[in-house]
Amino acid sequence: MPISQSPYLPRIIGGFGVMAVGLGINALFNPRGAIALFQFPHPGARANTIEETPEGHLVESVMMLEGARTVAMGTALVATSYFGSRKALTVMVWTSTLVAVTDGFISRRQIGGGEWSHWMFVPVGAVIGGLLSGFAD
Repeated sequence: MPISQSPYLPRIIGGFGVMAVGLGINALFNPRGAIALFQFPHPGARANTIEETPEGHLVESVMMLEGARTVAMGTALVATSYFGSRKALTVMVWTSTLVAVTDGFISRRQIGGGEWSHWMFVPVGAVIGGLLSGFAD
């Protein structure tokens, strides 16, 4: 059996999808924690507290949008890994990998670092995407 047809690949991808859903839920319901997780400074941060500012509300709202995107992407990965075709799953893995690359560049542009918090998923996505694409068959 070619490795691209392995029954374990969809399960691994489903696990990453569940992790993405968890990160997205965190960003939706705890945007300040998600901002800190991605090493972004909160605009209202002062000494040991966070003041309520319009900028802070905007950043928290954008983080909640990112959370919704991540929940949708994770749910799509889980659903495609269990109910979809291999070709659709391959496209989802490559697309998710490109999202991680883009998020890393945005992090570097915005805060001058933190890109590896996103890019650490790129080699995994490239390997799994390559295996699903049949590069190792």
